Amino acid sequence: MDTSFCFPNFKPIMENILFVKQELKEKNITDNTLLSNLDFAERFFRDHPLKGSSKLMVKGDYSCVQIGGNYSYVFTITLENNQTYVSLSVHDGYAKQISSYNNEPDYFFNHSCQDEIKSCFTQAQEAIAKESLTRLHIKCNRFSVIFTTDYRTLCATVETKCQLKLENITAEGLLNKKVWLQKEKPTCHGLIACLDHLIKQYLTTADAPKSNCRFIIHADNEVMRITTGQQDEKEYFLLHDGKELSMYPPTWQ
Repeated sequence: MDTSFCFPNFKPIMENILFVKQELKEKNITDNTLLSNLDFAERFFRDHPLKGSSKLMVKGDYSCVQIGGNYSYVFTITLENNQTYVSLSVHDGYAKQISSYNNEPDYFFNHSCQDEIKSCFTQAQEAIAKESLTRLHIKCNRFSVIFTTDYRTLCATVETKCQLKLENITAEGLLNKKVWLQKEKPTCHGLIACLDHLIKQYLTTADAPKSNCRFIIHADNEVMRITTGQQDEKEYFLLHDGKELSMYPPTWQ
C-alpha cells in the first residue's frame, strides 16, 4: 500500500468510521475501492458485538486505513475479484492451544455461512475438539477466521462447501436461495443462471420433485449443492460452461 492512515485511539464504531471517511474526502483521497470498503465496514460493524474491542484494517487499491489498536481481534476488509472479503484474526497469547472457549459465536456475527448442513462454526468446534491445535484457519466463501497462539505445533484448515438446504423444494424456496446467491456470490453468474433454470422448471412442470432430491450445480469453477437432507436422494446435475446450460437427467425421474 502506498499510503496508510492510522487512527489507533479510535474504536471501529459507526461514528468513527464515518468520521474517517469524511477526513479522507477532505484530503482528496480518490481510492474508490477504499471508500467503498469503508462503507461496507460501517454497515458490517454497526451492530457487531466486537466493534468496541477490535482493530479494523480496510484496504483499497493503493491505500489502507487502520482504526483501533487491539491486536487480539483484527478485522481486515479487502476487495478481490469484485467481491468484498472479511477476515478476522483472533490471537490468544496466553493459551498453549486453541480451546472451545476461543471459538465464540461473536466471531461469526454478520456472516451468512454457505454450508447449511454443517456450519463453519460447528466445523470449527469439531476441529478444536478433535486435536490439540495451536492454529486454526476457517475459510467460508468470502469470510475467514484465523485462531492463533504463540505456539506453532499443530495447525489445521477448515474450508466449507456450498451446501444449501430446502426441506421442501418449491419455486419460492429456490428463489430465496437465488437471493442469497446474488448477495453472497454476486459474480457467480453461471450458478445464478442454473437457479433461474430450476425456478422456471418448478413454475412450468407439475411433476417437479418436492422432496428427496439433490441438485449438484457446476459453474464458475464452483460446485453448489441444494439438498433436502434426506438419505438416498435422487441426484440431478446442472452444468453451466459460461455459454450453455445442461441438466442431467434432462427430465424429472
